[in-house]
Amino acid sequence: MTQSRQETIRFPVFSCIFLSNIFLFPYTGSMNEKNILTPEEMDILLRSILFAGIRKEDLPHLLSCLKVRKKTYEKGEWIFDSGQKMTHIGLILHGSAKIVRFDFWGNRHIISPLLESDVFGESYAADQSTGMVGIQADERTAVLLMDPDKILSMCQSACSFHARLIRNLVLLLAKRNRILNEKLTVVTQPSLRDKILAYLQAESLRQHRSYFDIPFDRQQLADYLNADRSALSSELSRLKKDGIIDYQKNHFHLIISKEEFQES
Repeated sequence: MTQSRQETIRFPVFSCIFLSNIFLFPYTGSMNEKNILTPEEMDILLRSILFAGIRKEDLPHLLSCLKVRKKTYEKGEWIFDSGQKMTHIGLILHGSAKIVRFDFWGNRHIISPLLESDVFGESYAADQSTGMVGIQADERTAVLLMDPDKILSMCQSACSFHARLIRNLVLLLAKRNRILNEKLTVVTQPSLRDKILAYLQAESLRQHRSYFDIPFDRQQLADYLNADRSALSSELSRLKKDGIIDYQKNHFHLIISKEEFQES
């Protein structure tokens, strides 16, 4: 076989090929890196809430049905820019990103971090509306892009795992609503100290431990809390001096809870 890498290669529908431990999902077009998933990336899909409960052996069929594609973004590059019409749902295969909103005066507000296996864009892509937020890569990041119409429309085979995918999308929307409510609880606290403690307590509960890492540097945490960076650093220092928290960069130890502090 003397065909070059860029030559068009066609595969039968719902077939898959394994070459050198690299999974090629079916598509019609040029054989390039945008349409290749490694075994590790397949495992990441299965860890995502969107693909929960779907068997690994069913993924080739499902990915063919969805006609997904992979794209890589460099650090600082916009995966989606605010004001752009979102036409695809994204899933982080590796790397990290953040959901960002800019107000009228250009101030940046971080809505949420996006880590490996996290899904984004589902709320806007479902009706292909204009996004009021942007998605920015924090490092070199690979993203799986999915057409929401392919997710919401059952294929002719009416596969059970496609029905599971639709159910997972509903659960994802419910989780997204819960995350936004949690952030609302944090940013509506009366003082910066209360905002910090509310956020750290939520992270501690989410990770089920008092020692934990947060996905933000100081500027990003300030943006998330709608606070000034210098004021945030000063308040963190006071909390550490008071014996309420300890920290080193983005690694934190919540020594006593917010409730225990209020009772003391």
